[in-house]
Amino acid sequence: MKKSGLIISHLFFWVFTTLSGPYVFSVSFMFLALRIQQPGPPTGLYGTYELEIHYPTLLIFMAVGACIFYASYFSLNFFVKRPIRFISIFVFYAIYELVFSLPANLISEQASRELGPVVYFNLCGFLFKACVEWLKDKKIKIELEKDRDASQLELLQSKIDSHFLFNNLNNIDVFIQEDPKLASDYLKKLSDILRFMLYEANTSKVPLQKEIEYIQKYVDLQRIRTSNPNFVTFKIQGDVSNKFISPMILIHFIENAFKYAANKKIEEAVSISFEISGGRLVFYCKNHISSANQHGSVKKGLGINLLKQKLDLIYKKEYILITKEENNWYIVKLDIRLDED
Repeated sequence: MKKSGLIISHLFFWVFTTLSGPYVFSVSFMFLALRIQQPGPPTGLYGTYELEIHYPTLLIFMAVGACIFYASYFSLNFFVKRPIRFISIFVFYAIYELVFSLPANLISEQASRELGPVVYFNLCGFLFKACVEWLKDKKIKIELEKDRDASQLELLQSKIDSHFLFNNLNNIDVFIQEDPKLASDYLKKLSDILRFMLYEANTSKVPLQKEIEYIQKYVDLQRIRTSNPNFVTFKIQGDVSNKFISPMILIHFIENAFKYAANKKIEEAVSISFEISGGRLVFYCKNHISSANQHGSVKKGLGINLLKQKLDLIYKKEYILITKEENNWYIVKLDIRLDED
């Protein structure tokens, strides 16, 4: 709880107690008021009275009450450390009540009248402090969860980026030796990709249009590596403007698709599509799996578990991820919520 909120809460408590106390507790707090009996016979349990507040007495009462309240307020931790100490308070109240009740062998009205205000301020002090501590612990817990999630995301992101860069740097090395011109084109594409990763993807959300452009450049780099023009299909349906998505999620499914689609002579060995509708994105990626790589595409590379961890941290339950292997094909379908501008 912020200091301003805490001060307002204290002020509200004392204004409420000052204004309502004499009326709500007038029967118990007899010493707060001068009761003036009206003409006519008494009626009811206490007769017919007009309550007149005695403000000097009320001021003294509130000052004593404040001492009891804040003594309880600041001593709560002392009692919480050893809960048995609370028993001593109840024992004190019980003995006090018993002593004043002995003559009549029942609970004394005078004892209740004097003990009532003490119990009220004592209990309110404990409860007020307990509420403040609960709100403080809740705030700390939320901040710790945010820090934990942020740390996990940073760890996942570092693993993802390292894996991505490692594969592409190896490709550059191969192309520099085989075809310098092709290597130059590759470096330009990679430069745009790195610029996106380092400067534009360093936020929680990026425009969907830029994310898809980044993926398109990655796909273009993969096209260069094969002479088969139909090795990859890439489709976009729907309006991508004014939509936002968490960066660097979809690319990893695509990266793994190219990694395990080793046979580049197969038509449409990798199929990628984006369908944007109703504030959601349906991402579809399918790649052919050779017999040697079958049952390994999920476990190798980045790993589906890391991707699920990242999706869980960012989107909680607002996504649906389906992955399966079927007839030498590995299929990924991700239905995810998009943020709008």
